[in-house]
Amino acid sequence: MKKLAFLTLPLLLAACTDSPQERADRARKSFQAHDYRAAQVDLAAALEANPQDPALLELHARNALAMGDGIAAGASLGKLPESRRPADFALLTAEAMLLRGLPDEAMAALGTDTSAAANRIRALALLGKDDREGAAKAFAAGAAGKADARLLADYARFSLMGGDIKQARSLVDRAKAADGAMIDVLLAEAEVATAEGRLAEALAAYDTATKAYPGNLAALAGKAAVLGDLGRAKEMDEVLKSLAEVKGGGQVAYLQARAAASRGDWGAVRSILQANESQLADKEEATVLYAQALVALKQPEQARAKLQPLLTRNPGSATLRRELAKAQLAAGDARGAVETMRPFAEIQTADAEDLRLLAKAAEASGDPAAARLAEKAKFPSAQALAATLAQADTAMKQSNWGNAIAAYERLLAVTDGKNPLILNNMAYAQGMVGNKAKAIEFAERAYKAAPTSASVLDTLGWLLVESGKDRSRGLTLLREAAAKAPDNATIAGHLRSAEKG
Repeated sequence: MKKLAFLTLPLLLAACTDSPQERADRARKSFQAHDYRAAQVDLAAALEANPQDPALLELHARNALAMGDGIAAGASLGKLPESRRPADFALLTAEAMLLRGLPDEAMAALGTDTSAAANRIRALALLGKDDREGAAKAFAAGAAGKADARLLADYARFSLMGGDIKQARSLVDRAKAADGAMIDVLLAEAEVATAEGRLAEALAAYDTATKAYPGNLAALAGKAAVLGDLGRAKEMDEVLKSLAEVKGGGQVAYLQARAAASRGDWGAVRSILQANESQLADKEEATVLYAQALVALKQPEQARAKLQPLLTRNPGSATLRRELAKAQLAAGDARGAVETMRPFAEIQTADAEDLRLLAKAAEASGDPAAARLAEKAKFPSAQALAATLAQADTAMKQSNWGNAIAAYERLLAVTDGKNPLILNNMAYAQGMVGNKAKAIEFAERAYKAAPTSASVLDTLGWLLVESGKDRSRGLTLLREAAAKAPDNATIAGHLRSAEKG
């Protein structure tokens, strides 16, 4: 113990010798580097020595706003003498009020300011008052003038909330042109890309954000969520470790529960969600995950109690019907499960998984239609297969890799899993989202099914070269593909790139 104290004492003494000015200078550098937590530590020490320093108070307020702390920001702004207030003092004050959940006070602080920055805060304040129409008008007014990256980014998020992905994409592209390095823009780009199913682009945006803005909760949580969507559980866990000490509330708790579910640790899922139940009350996907954990832990009645009110409010949700039926079956209420799932029997494009669940419930309840339903579940209708193929094709054309993967997974589950077109497209989509190992696995299966197809040869060859797994074999396959389809520009481009090394 004495040896440890001897080793650490010089470090403690060195930290104590930093002067208030050195702490202030370091805080400014940290702020410029977007490392707001580090800046906060040094600012606290510098302000302790110079509590009335206007420059330090202003920096502290701006740093607190960047961290989402409206109370600390408001306190520092309130100490600034009128003669030393910055030109954007009213905007800073309004932002602090907004972060404190005081929309009326935020709008009052803005006064008659009609700048884009003011309209952004005004729109968010109106949204906080549940005035979506007013918020839309304020956003539109701000977007009509000179491009303001922060307003455009928030306007894009607002458009996503309303389901207008096309407008959101247009707005976020404008925001990127104005200031593509801003955290708000990076986060908006990631959210829009996720909504479009462009998960690789979303992950890239979150990666950029986490590197440029160390410790940013939204960026880290978003990155973890996308990694979870991509099935990259180990990488997701690594990101979540960096959030272990962050009080991220329900958002982080839900991600932690998702990670635990991917490991099959349903006890941990229940514990995490139970401890954060009030913060997750409005998050439907968290309730569904909680119910899945309860069913896995043989508490289906509790799962039913959580899901039934949600289905009553949203009867068109296939996910809620599916999970409620599973809970009813687990609770021994097969007849109830049949009634819950019965609507799927009338849908020509019903998913095979849902038809199998309905058939299982019907058999357990002694329903006379059980045999017919079981037969229907074995052989999906031509309409269902065509609809899923169309969804997959549309997703591929739109580069919506997330939706494409989901559609191909459904098709592979209800077929013999040997269709080379489906396997090849799945390989391509998996490669586009960065899941190289999965992509190669599907490409190998496609190659086994159709070893002379130029498209299949190209996909596998390019993946082997691009991933570095087997460059020599990849080149051989690409040359074979090019020989079979000499006019195919994509294959020729892959071969040129591969030969250049």
